[in-house]
Amino acid sequence: MDFNPEEAPKYLEGVDYPASKEDLISAAETNGAPNELVEMIGTLGRPEFSGPEDVVEELQAAPGAG
Repeated sequence: MDFNPEEAPKYLEGVDYPASKEDLISAAETNGAPNELVEMIGTLGRPEFSGPEDVVEELQAAPGAG
């Protein structure tokens, strides 16, 4: 994996939290996130995130992260 999960928040600008995975994916695509990040968000186990730090934590814990 080439994507650093700590870079995720810059692709999630404009998200209103709490946010669903679908909200995050939509924002990431709009903000030009790498496909790798979009796919990773889709595989996260949580249905909702309270802030960008939650997203980073989940991405770091995901198999194949960082």
